[in-house]
Amino acid sequence: MDINIDNLDFLRKILKQDLRLDNRNLLEYRKINKIDNYTINAEGSCYLELGNTKVLSGVKLEISEPYEDKEGIFINNVEFSQVSDSNVDPASEEVIEFSRVVDRVIRESGFIDTKKLVIDDKNVWTIYLDTYVLNNDGNIIDAAVLSSILALRNTRFPKLEKENDKYIINYKEKTDKRLPLNENKIPIMVTFAKIDNKFILDPNKYEEEAADFIIHIGLTDNINALQTRKSGSISLEEFDYLLNKAKDFKEYLIRKYYE
Repeated sequence: MDINIDNLDFLRKILKQDLRLDNRNLLEYRKINKIDNYTINAEGSCYLELGNTKVLSGVKLEISEPYEDKEGIFINNVEFSQVSDSNVDPASEEVIEFSRVVDRVIRESGFIDTKKLVIDDKNVWTIYLDTYVLNNDGNIIDAAVLSSILALRNTRFPKLEKENDKYIINYKEKTDKRLPLNENKIPIMVTFAKIDNKFILDPNKYEEEAADFIIHIGLTDNINALQTRKSGSISLEEFDYLLNKAKDFKEYLIRKYYE
């Protein structure tokens, strides 16, 4: 079913009765399925479905020269596959912003202890975290953050060898060593959409199109990322309400998928 005015009008009509197209409650996530270590070519990976939104996150590790801060390097990217959504331009500012938001919530959380990625004065580990959107049915950011964190937790270092004072990575042999992660700082992104005067959790593609306002709240102990979309607005009281709900859903997601 294509998105058109009639579909969006019907969505708004049933939402007034607290109903959604997929029979969810207003504040209910779609079903989440995951497959850890989905691809053997990555040091860690996770395939994740949030309803019909499907993403794959993978981690590759390389050795690089450190920046001035003398810490390990983290590089994140979110890409849309050519078949994920015929209506999305993979080079658009919106898609680029997805990468920025996912990067921000992970980086600002302190989840990755980059200081422990230092090998010596001239070498550090670089983490490349790539998330590929395989099918876009809305709420890409929550799905990307979930799959990214799980991929990072699944990551194991490849064997590191040294010949003639030069490090060589043996990617065919993984060790039992895992990434230095701060498990008490797991970042979670929770997304709400406002349609007329109703707030809904985890908007699908149709609900995003109909939304007057979308807000992404990134949390660890506190807010570490906040992003809004669309031209609408919310009051301070409404934001406080959503923040408290986001904290509850953060605890739910951690219990269900990370513990």
